[in-house]
Amino acid sequence: MTSTAALRRPAGIPTAAAPETSVRYVTMGTYPAVEISPGRSVATMDLYDLDAASLAGVRGLMLSLACDQIFLERRGALLAEFVRAGGRVVVNGHVNRPFLPGLAPWRAIDHHGPADLRIAPVTPHPVWEGVDYDELLFRTGVPGTPRGAELARLGVAGFYGRGYHASVPENGTVLNAIGPHRLPVDVLLPLGDGEILAHAGNDLHGFCDPDRSTRHLGPRLLDWLKGSLT
Repeated sequence: MTSTAALRRPAGIPTAAAPETSVRYVTMGTYPAVEISPGRSVATMDLYDLDAASLAGVRGLMLSLACDQIFLERRGALLAEFVRAGGRVVVNGHVNRPFLPGLAPWRAIDHHGPADLRIAPVTPHPVWEGVDYDELLFRTGVPGTPRGAELARLGVAGFYGRGYHASVPENGTVLNAIGPHRLPVDVLLPLGDGEILAHAGNDLHGFCDPDRSTRHLGPRLLDWLKGSLT
């Protein structure tokens, strides 16, 4: 469920900030660096350049939800080797082809209202530290920063997630859950010396809003990918 009104900074918006050199945002097509928050941006990489790209010095890869999963599945060994060697990967979106060890297919929730889509923390993680989860659940396209009952009245639920990972391996950790049955929407999967963070929804950095509790989510995500946040 994608909306340019809900995702504040879609891929392709240029920024004057010098992009991070140790993180790549993997997209479909070539775009300028993407601003994550004021003063923080990340360089992009066309998915289809992955075979020829040098990953020397790259610590983290952030995969857009729009990435071609058939292509990713065929490059699964390359990506797994990157993680096992100590890299970190963020997998956004609905996994249909589990292209990395530990990933599971996406399953939709039969939802009838915001309560069926409510996000709740399960295991503390520094990327989400201090975040008001209502500000992840409800998205608005109106000026200002409504909160509480006003946010629920104006906001639309479902952009953060409308489904979940069908399974989590024994060594995986559920970070955040969705719905009354607390189904896994964000999971952390160790692999060798590295880690995979799988988010079953729209690209995580799109929820970084400058005037909300989510303002640090994007920068912390970059720091986690770089290995400076654990």
